[in-house]
Amino acid sequence: MIRIAIDGPGGAGKSSVAKAVAKRLEIIYVDTGALYRTIGLYMLNNGISPSDSEKVVPALSDFKLELTFIDGKQVILLDGIDVGDSIRTPEVSMAASAVSAIKEVRDFLLNTQRSIAQRHSVIMDGRDIGTVILPQAEIKIFLTASSEARAKRRYEELISKGHTVTYEQVYCEMVERDKNDSTRDIAPCKPADDAIMLDNSDMTAEQTVDAVISIVNNYKKKHKKNGYMRAHSVLAGFIRFLYGVKRHGLENIPKEGGYIICSNHIAVRDVLLIAASCPRQIRFIAKKELFSIPFLRRIISWLGAIKLDRSGNDLSAIKKSIEMINLGELVAIFPQGHRYPGVNPAETPRKNGAGLISYRAGCDVIPVCIKVRKNKYSIFRKVHVIFGRPIDNKALNYKNGGNEEYKNATDVIFNEIISLYNAGDTRLK
Repeated sequence: MIRIAIDGPGGAGKSSVAKAVAKRLEIIYVDTGALYRTIGLYMLNNGISPSDSEKVVPALSDFKLELTFIDGKQVILLDGIDVGDSIRTPEVSMAASAVSAIKEVRDFLLNTQRSIAQRHSVIMDGRDIGTVILPQAEIKIFLTASSEARAKRRYEELISKGHTVTYEQVYCEMVERDKNDSTRDIAPCKPADDAIMLDNSDMTAEQTVDAVISIVNNYKKKHKKNGYMRAHSVLAGFIRFLYGVKRHGLENIPKEGGYIICSNHIAVRDVLLIAASCPRQIRFIAKKELFSIPFLRRIISWLGAIKLDRSGNDLSAIKKSIEMINLGELVAIFPQGHRYPGVNPAETPRKNGAGLISYRAGCDVIPVCIKVRKNKYSIFRKVHVIFGRPIDNKALNYKNGGNEEYKNATDVIFNEIISLYNAGDTRLK
């Protein structure tokens, strides 16, 4: 999984380059600027000044904004209607710059943008992707060019689309927008500290695309398959054979994206069996006591486990889990909090950690059930590891967070695990 952030001023060619790169890499392109343009368009159409935050903010609840993909192409629906090229006029460009300076507008769109990057390999372009939207993106590029070069490109684009404008008009508007975008208090247009600077003033569009692809390829060379997955490809099959593991529902595991995995808990070996059954790397949340056992510490540390202090709210473990999910990784937690060998999972208590992390990360949840006869491991007993369909975050009915919501969400998650357990009674015959 890879997230590419391309930032830069207007007219640098971010959108056209990002689209071409997405096509060559076969990943999703997200035009974040189009989202702001759509909000700007709505305000203009409804007689609201895009810079009047007192009127813009309440209006955010008056329309429905949807981002979808048709044949890999981004489509934005405003109250169910495709906005198309109506958001590409100079007037709407200025309106987009104005509304994007309003914090509430940026917050309104933040989760929409991040949730897509959590599930898919994406390339996003905008003005604050690498600094605010996807600060953990694997590749950050700040694409720029001289004001004259950018104005010439935008002028030619507008003329080709039938707009009546002059070069001088486009140049002045671009300089004004550059000033607005780079000096605003909220998420100014500036390169991230670790961004790669790419000036394409003297490059063609194709040359710029090639330069970005080269940056991506260099990154991939430096980040080949990690030690975990190399070991997994060798050992996972042997572990499943040794413990008699049969896997179910592998088609329910997304090939990429950040998710929480929640499973019932029978014994310590659950971690090993789930890891060996899943084709992707999993980071387990493990109680800190396990790290005090030398042999186990080596194993779980190698597995990338997240240390949890169960004596109170371990904010560092929660923060680390959310960070890993936002990076597109799988994080596993046992909602029961303890091992319950020989006990039907439906009869066990559960803690609220899964609900809390799912809420904070805004991610979906993959339920997993470990099914073995009498709920106890034993020699020659077959073990079934069942992966259920991901539970949509929206189905967990979060509103404002809080312990009651976390408890209810965890109950929804664990009830799905129990459903897999009960369905397994027929599946295992």
